[in-house]
Amino acid sequence: MTLDLSAYEKKYKVTLETYPLEVKLLGYIKNPYDLAAASARTCYSSKGIILPEDVSKSEKSRELRDKISKSTLKAGHMTTRQHAHFVFGIKGISRNLIWQFLHSHPYYNSEQVSQRYVSIKQEADWFSLPKSLKIKEIFDWHEKTHNIYKDLIKIIKPAAADIYFSIHKLKSRNRDKYEGEIEKKAMEAARYVMPISTTAYLYHTVNALTLHRYVKMMTQTSHDESIALVLKMLREVKKIDPMLVEEMADPMPPKVYPASVENAFIANQEFDFKLAKGNVASLSLKNETQYESILQLGYSLLTGNNKVSTSEIFKHLLNGRFNLNVTDVLYTATLDPVSRLLNHIHFTFQKKLSHTADSQEQRHRTLPGSRPLLYLQMSLKPDYIVPQIIKENIKARALYEGFMHENFHLIEKLYEKEIPLPELTYLLPNAYPVRFLESGDLLNFLHKWKARLCYNAQEEIFYSTVDEVKQVFKQMPDLIDYIGPPCFMRDKAEQKPRCPEGDRFCGTKVWRLNIKDYERII
Repeated sequence: MTLDLSAYEKKYKVTLETYPLEVKLLGYIKNPYDLAAASARTCYSSKGIILPEDVSKSEKSRELRDKISKSTLKAGHMTTRQHAHFVFGIKGISRNLIWQFLHSHPYYNSEQVSQRYVSIKQEADWFSLPKSLKIKEIFDWHEKTHNIYKDLIKIIKPAAADIYFSIHKLKSRNRDKYEGEIEKKAMEAARYVMPISTTAYLYHTVNALTLHRYVKMMTQTSHDESIALVLKMLREVKKIDPMLVEEMADPMPPKVYPASVENAFIANQEFDFKLAKGNVASLSLKNETQYESILQLGYSLLTGNNKVSTSEIFKHLLNGRFNLNVTDVLYTATLDPVSRLLNHIHFTFQKKLSHTADSQEQRHRTLPGSRPLLYLQMSLKPDYIVPQIIKENIKARALYEGFMHENFHLIEKLYEKEIPLPELTYLLPNAYPVRFLESGDLLNFLHKWKARLCYNAQEEIFYSTVDEVKQVFKQMPDLIDYIGPPCFMRDKAEQKPRCPEGDRFCGTKVWRLNIKDYERII
C-alpha cells in the first residue's frame, strides 16, 4: 500500500494551517528511489556497479526495480535507503518540536540558530502554538515574556561586564569593542525565561531511511506540529521524486499515555532525591576492576602486547603525544582500531538539565538519552533551573523567580480549563528541567567531555560534565591525567597553542587547574 500524500494533506488541512512553518528542500541526491534499487542490485551484480540510470532504462528494468524496492522495504533491508540525503531549510518550527522530534534520535545533522548568540526578536511567527492556545491571553503572555527577557539582559549586563573584564584585563582598555560579547553573556542567561514555543530556523539533513521513519512516527510525538512538519517535508521531496514518497508506509496510530500531574510531581521528587544536591549521578560504575580486564584483553588483541599495565594503556590511548587522534578536531579516533578499544567501557548517568541546556546536550548523538514525552513529566508546580549569574544578582533573581511562578500559575489555570497537557508544554520556559538517563562509551563520552569542559561551553552542561568526570575519576583514577578541555589535552600532548579557540579564548589557563577548582559564572 502506497502513501497518499494528498489524502493526508486533506485530512490534516487544519493542522497545516495552524502551524505555518516553512520547509524548503535546499539540496538532495538525484533519483533517490532509483538509487536505492541500484545499490540493492549491486550487492548481487557480477558486472560491477549498477547505476541509477540502469534500473529505469527499459520497462523490464523498471519492473525489476519496483520488485526489488518492494521486497527490500517489506523485509526491512533498509540500508539501500541511506544513500540518498535531503537538506531542508526549516523556519518557524518551535523549540519544543525540535527537541522532542527532530533531535531525539542520532540519524540527522542540524545547524540551528543559537539563542546564546542571537537575540530573540519579536518578528512575525516568533512563536508557534497549537490551536487551543491561539488566544489573546497567550499572545499577551508571549509579549510580556519577551519584555522580561529584554529587562533581564539590561540588569545582567553590568555584572557580566565586570566578570568578563576581570578575566580579560587587557580588553578592558577598549570596553566598547567588546559590547557584543557582553550582550551575548547576558542573553545566554536571560533566554531561560523564554517559552519553548519560541521558533527557530535551521538546516536539517536526513537520509531517505530517516525520512521513512519520520513519516511512520509523525503522530507519536503528542504534537500535531510534527504532522505539519513531515507533510511539508514530503511535499518538497515529492517534487523531485514522487515514487520515493509513494513507497512510504502510513503513520502508526497515535499512542496516548495516561498523564497525571500528581504522579509526575512524585516521580520528579523521587528522581531529584536520588540526585542529592547535584544534577548528575552515576548509575553504572559498580565494578572498579572490570574495565581493567577489558582494556588488557583488548589491547593485547589489537597490538600483540600483553604485558602492559592499565595505566600504560590509558597513556597510549588518551595522551595526545602517543595518540594524535584524541586531540584531532575531526574526531578521527572513531576510525582508529586501537582508540576504538574505549568503546567497550560504558557509563550511565542520571541527569537533570534545563530544556535549553538539554537541547544542546542531546546533540551529542552518540550518547543516547532516555528523554520523556514532556507532558508526562509535567507536575504544574514551579520547577525551573536558575543560571548562576541570575542567582547572584538580587534584582535579576527577584524578577526571574517572580516571573517563573507567574508562568506556572498560568499553565495551572489553563489546565483547570481542560487544555490538554501536551499542548500546555508549549508554555513551559526554557528553564524547565528535563529529567533523563544518558548512556554511552568512554570514546564518545571523551569527545563530549573534551568539548564541554571548555570554559566557553554552556554553563549547565559545563557543570554537569564536571560532575560526571569527578564521579568517573573516583572509580577510574587512572583517567585523571588524561581528561579535560581541549587546552588541557593539548598541553599534555605538548601542542601549541594550547587553546585552539583563537580570539574566543576564555581568558583562564584551565590547563593548569585541577578539576576540583573548575569554576565560572559566565
